[in-house]
Amino acid sequence: MNVKDSILAAGVMLLKDKGIAALTQPQVARAAGIKQSHLTYYFPTRADLLLGIAGQTIARTMEEIAARLVEKPDQATLADTFAEVMIGGVPPRVMIGLIVAADADPAIRKPLRKLIKHVRTQVQVMLATSGLASGPEAVLLFHATVVGLAIMHQARLNPQSAREVREGIAAMLGLLAPPVEQAKGRKP
Repeated sequence: MNVKDSILAAGVMLLKDKGIAALTQPQVARAAGIKQSHLTYYFPTRADLLLGIAGQTIARTMEEIAARLVEKPDQATLADTFAEVMIGGVPPRVMIGLIVAADADPAIRKPLRKLIKHVRTQVQVMLATSGLASGPEAVLLFHATVVGLAIMHQARLNPQSAREVREGIAAMLGLLAPPVEQAKGRKP
């Protein structure tokens, strides 16, 4: 693993184990086993570090979901995989961290918008792969639902909130499924 990957892996571990407050350059450098100057070479600011972690986390998450859909391209696989990722907490925590960081540094909003656009493009493909509605409104509705459920879960972190993530995602995907008559090739 190269230095940059070690830094990102350490950041993800800290984020998952200790939350966004632990994501400081000194703590990430210690967790990666490097000097802080090495970290700042790759990520000059905390915002750069957050964006790096977000980019890597989202890319890996989307790759994992896409791989599972290749094996079994259905609504249940999509629901289960998204729920697992959101309950695990890394993508929601990194996005919350970026939103908070953008308050202090508005320049973060531009790469954040680009990241959100990328996520929505991937979601559109995943919805279509699963045989669900995948137009812009469906993507927006699904994305907003998943993010909202994940944030509410992060606020509570209990079995009930985890169940709500699973049930909410499954319900949303149910709403995006074509009517039974259409799915069978008949007109409603």
